[in-house]
Amino acid sequence: MTDVIDSSSHQLVVVPAGGPIAGSRIGLPKGAAAGPGLLQVRAGEELVQVAVRAVELEQVPPGYAAIADDLASAWDIEVDAGHTAWRFDSVNPQAVRRIVLELPTELDPADAARGIVNARLAGSLLWVSDDRAELFVPVDGVPHRVREIDLGGQRTGLACLTTNTAVELYASSVRAGVDIVVLADVSNSMTVDDIPAEIESARRFGSRQSWITRIEALKRALHELLEIRLQVSGRVSRLALLEFNERVQHKFPRGGGMAQLDGSSPEDVVTEFRHAVALLRPSGATAIGNAVHEAANLLYQHGRAGNEKLIVLVSDGANWTPKGEQATGEMVQTVEEPVSLVAHLHRDVGIRLHAIGISTAEMFYRRAAYEPNETIVPNHALLEELVKVGGGDPTTVGGLDVLADYFAGLGGGMTHRVGERLTEPSRPGPLPERTLAALDRLRTAGAVEWDSRRDELRDLLFDLVMKCNGEGKRIYGRPAWLDLDLQRLMSREFGEPIDDLERFVVSVARVLRGKQTEQPFRSLRSFLDRLEQSGAEYGALTRLLGAAVDSPSGAQVLVMQRVHELIGEMHSVLAAMQPTAAENEPEPSARPPAKSRFTYRD
Repeated sequence: MTDVIDSSSHQLVVVPAGGPIAGSRIGLPKGAAAGPGLLQVRAGEELVQVAVRAVELEQVPPGYAAIADDLASAWDIEVDAGHTAWRFDSVNPQAVRRIVLELPTELDPADAARGIVNARLAGSLLWVSDDRAELFVPVDGVPHRVREIDLGGQRTGLACLTTNTAVELYASSVRAGVDIVVLADVSNSMTVDDIPAEIESARRFGSRQSWITRIEALKRALHELLEIRLQVSGRVSRLALLEFNERVQHKFPRGGGMAQLDGSSPEDVVTEFRHAVALLRPSGATAIGNAVHEAANLLYQHGRAGNEKLIVLVSDGANWTPKGEQATGEMVQTVEEPVSLVAHLHRDVGIRLHAIGISTAEMFYRRAAYEPNETIVPNHALLEELVKVGGGDPTTVGGLDVLADYFAGLGGGMTHRVGERLTEPSRPGPLPERTLAALDRLRTAGAVEWDSRRDELRDLLFDLVMKCNGEGKRIYGRPAWLDLDLQRLMSREFGEPIDDLERFVVSVARVLRGKQTEQPFRSLRSFLDRLEQSGAEYGALTRLLGAAVDSPSGAQVLVMQRVHELIGEMHSVLAAMQPTAAENEPEPSARPPAKSRFTYRD
């Protein structure tokens, strides 16, 4: 067994996350280097270094190394098949004695400590580099920045959290205040009532499911934020509330700027905030770039020196539309513009952006009360991009409890030592079907070869069937296949990798069999009959196709190849044929009128 695997002998591929290939675990074939180590991937001029744990799996074909799509996304790893330079070095990790984590959202440290204890962090790996690059420990998907780390005298190398690691939490705004600008989405989609809310019923001695609108969830969370702020005194912390659709309007404080909102605030200021929340009314479309720009201006002009500066964007994310695309209903005017703006604000101005995603697609479909369309289905893709470049935590989604917990932590600020031991992770489950299907496509000729050959055959087949349709019209007066059926076949069965082989076989046989029974079509029809009779069983397909079939991708390409050969032969025959006698007859309008006979009956 070698301690190093690299791009000279293995191709790096990205597969759907699941089971033993998820998070920081990567899959290697049997006999490869397993255990903790350092994964290095060349991305242009940069070298990405990630601490990972390699797992030997018989499902990973020889010559490949599989990383999960969530790991690739988190580290911006883009894999160019066969060209990405990378290596994995097996390394013995150093146990972390003590680590100090910075709370990303100033939640109650006691609650955050319980979350860290239950997050099963023992065994997590970190790569401490010579350049002292920032380190993050993900806790339930939320990255916590590492402020200090003690490796027992060692300064660099692979580090591992253990059950004996002492963990401390640090809230960045303990000594200073915090200036917060809340951006409240009041576009039309916020009227959808897909947020679950439990309603107590004395008559039924229990609770029943009820639903509130997204805007109502936002209002309740803002009231919760107010109640928490009223319990804090003695810290210079201020707040502003802006609503946005295609326009941005300042709702609190009424005269503009920012206002101190805490236990020492006058009653009229507190009342003014309550009125501002109550007057939030959904309408119109969405312009995220304008809202972020206005919030940044507000913090720049009215923020206190030394205060932490936060933008909190609250939205359902429905129908965020990239620049240049056509859309109806709500749309964000650009994607590139707000992302680059937020990146600049965080990097150059020190403003952090957090995002709260109200509702989820799962909640929307569980509600089952609306016709789904992109203008109202929650979509947090842009929110995640903004948070990624804005120094915030990953998008927080959910109902009232999630929103209230998030707002409750803003501006808290205190230190806390995690008193309990870190827990160990549970054993990963089996590989899910979608991951197995992706690995299966790598076998025999490899995913790149199968995909390349499939795309090539699809183009050849499309040209060929259209030529046959033209010959069919010339000879028989009708095409061999319907255009709509052909388009579906080319885009679905012949256009994408398959994971359901039986459905593929049935669809191909049904579409290409058509209704033509003439001699030129009989060889193709005979093959399609036997294809359908194979039952998508590898052994039967191997005998039918005359080549080894051991994966859905292999079967897909081999079937397409055989179909191309048969249709090519059919086209040669059709091209040499003359129109039938029926086709040579004059058009009905040119024929002499038929004589009519009438019979009269009593």
